[in-house]
Amino acid sequence: MFAALARFSIRFRWLVLAVFIVLIPIASIYAGGVFKALKQGGFDDPNSESVRARQQLVNNLGAGGADVIALYTVSPGQTVESPAASAAITAALDRAAQDASVERITSFYATGAPQLVSKDRTRTFAVISLRGDDQAKLDALDRLRPQLAADGATVQLGGGVPVAKAINTMVGADLGRAEEIAFPITAVLLIVIFGSLVSTLVPLLLGGLAIILAFTVLHIIASLTNVSVFALNIVTVLGLGLAIDYSLFILNRYREELPGRGARGALITAISTTGRAVAFSGITLAASLCGLFVFPQVFLRSMAMGGIAVTLVAMLISMTLLPAMIAILGRRIDALRVPWNRGSQAAATTEAGFWHGVAVRVMRRPLLVAVAVTAVLLLFASPFLRFRASTPDVRALASSVEARQVSDTLDASFRPHETSSHDIVLTASAPLLSTENIGNLYDYTQKIAALPGVARVDSIFSVVPGLPREGYQSLFSKPAGEQDPALARGLAGFARDSYTRLAIVSTTNPDDPLAQSQVGELRRLQPPAGMSALVGGPAASIADLKATLRDHIPAALAVVAGVMFLVLFLVFGSVTLPLKAMIMNLLSLSASYGAMVWIFQDGRLQGLLHFQSLGSVDATQPILMFAMVFGLSMDYEVLLLSRIREEYLRTGDNALAVARGLEKTGRLITSAAALLVVVIGAFATSSLVFMKELGVGMALAIALDATIVRALLVPATMRLMGHWNWWAPKPLLRVWQRAGLGDFEAHAPAAGAGD
Repeated sequence: MFAALARFSIRFRWLVLAVFIVLIPIASIYAGGVFKALKQGGFDDPNSESVRARQQLVNNLGAGGADVIALYTVSPGQTVESPAASAAITAALDRAAQDASVERITSFYATGAPQLVSKDRTRTFAVISLRGDDQAKLDALDRLRPQLAADGATVQLGGGVPVAKAINTMVGADLGRAEEIAFPITAVLLIVIFGSLVSTLVPLLLGGLAIILAFTVLHIIASLTNVSVFALNIVTVLGLGLAIDYSLFILNRYREELPGRGARGALITAISTTGRAVAFSGITLAASLCGLFVFPQVFLRSMAMGGIAVTLVAMLISMTLLPAMIAILGRRIDALRVPWNRGSQAAATTEAGFWHGVAVRVMRRPLLVAVAVTAVLLLFASPFLRFRASTPDVRALASSVEARQVSDTLDASFRPHETSSHDIVLTASAPLLSTENIGNLYDYTQKIAALPGVARVDSIFSVVPGLPREGYQSLFSKPAGEQDPALARGLAGFARDSYTRLAIVSTTNPDDPLAQSQVGELRRLQPPAGMSALVGGPAASIADLKATLRDHIPAALAVVAGVMFLVLFLVFGSVTLPLKAMIMNLLSLSASYGAMVWIFQDGRLQGLLHFQSLGSVDATQPILMFAMVFGLSMDYEVLLLSRIREEYLRTGDNALAVARGLEKTGRLITSAAALLVVVIGAFATSSLVFMKELGVGMALAIALDATIVRALLVPATMRLMGHWNWWAPKPLLRVWQRAGLGDFEAHAPAAGAGD
């Protein structure tokens, strides 16, 4: 099949090139609109209790979230109660309230709530809830900014919508910066590897094309379902990295075969062997990313969509456009050679080469090497035992961003954690403001206030503070026509029909262990008789995310592991190689997990990497890394084992096959890994901490896998297992051979030969 594909690309090379030339400008135009088609957030489970609580707040109580927080700082010598400042800020808020997108504005001037005024009384903030979808709210923000300006006071905007806009801006800036860093460095590395400007330009062109086409596919997907804006990052990383890696593999094999087979024969051989490995590697990565679809979070599903799209695109152009370009260029693929590189083809491999020597030395003491390397990787992994999970919030932004400055000011100058309270929505089966319900609700509120770490509970009882239980029963249970209008307005902020809400202000951040334990206590607390309760808020969202990830991780692991096993069995006809490969991938991945905790959670290398530690790591990072790095590692696994198998079938000597296979692929794998590390590592420059975590973590995992694992652990374990490397039960082997996937049994030597 792969030989036929190569012949097709050779025969119709100009047609293939013409198709892509026509496709590129069309795709470029459509890809340009992908930013506006993507959504923010997507970290919540739509069916979680925290999401249902938020929906109840909005739909039944009209208490929208803190979409915009307008922070006012009055002129020196004034306070927020000064007549001039009060009049100016009130007028600004009244103007903003006339906007059709504004659902509700909560301010000190409307409520008199002391928590809305700073300790020195020179600042106040208003909470603005907006109508509409994400894009409508972003559009509203641009309209509201001039309306919220007040004479004699400065205004800064924070809250969910400004944070989302800042993240949008940063994602675009990060993509541009990563490309500016990655392209020139990879160009230099490719010149060093190939020694030819033409050979260097081909992978770079394919990398850029892969990104454009994948953006186009992502735009199409986004027109059908919600896709997170963060999918753009993964498309850029994998698009550039995979296209360059795949091109490098195929070009290297083509140049290796060129002297003995001529241009046509070399290309057919390259696609039939290395191209086959590339195809299986791409399919493996795409299939492993399917493990992310078991999670309900839009963010993880979006990363899967972007990753699968760009992987298949990179594989497609590497198997069609690349061979067509090679067929057109022929031996001119080595044109424009740099003066310091004299070789015209891939360096000849000898049994005296560096990687051959490494393999031989490792296989002299395979057990010692295997145990030592495993011990080192487990030592690197040990910090992961104290992994502390969080979700991205405003603290992911740089301190220079306005929305982050608003958040920092609220924590420093106001009562802390006012905008990150636990929210409880209670639904009564009988009239809410009956005497019995009021008494039961009062008792429930008192129990909550007594919980460790609770600073304050805001509820209907906050409208008229300080009354005894019976006083509230008498006051609130009066018929609506007999209640004081001011009291009725105050109650409307906390109760409507059969619904009421409680806002529990904690003394800690939402991702703090104490805040997380409070969520559990609140959910275990028996609600008042005749009422049901939903607990929400930022801390509950984090707790629900962690619970959802725990619940779905086994299924995701099963999908990824099943895919890895199946693909490697299809390639090699062995059941032991896939198991061994997965164990080694887990070791390198676990070591990178430990490094992420050591760097980001513990706050090391903050100056070098330009971040501020939150004392935690984003909860989704280990899952994303598992799906992507496991798949990416298969590139090197399949490439290395394919060459080892070729030698094993040729010689029947396991040790010799390992040494020759590593010699023929060692330089290539380390070169490809270096290129991929540069591309992925460029995202360590991201302004968003959780994207920086992903970039650093993946780069470390790939570097470990391509060096320590491939150069030391693979030869050691291959030597220890001997002919068992290629073992499979006879029924499975017969199925494999019948399917025409290989000729293992027909060409393999007798078990134990050469060991």
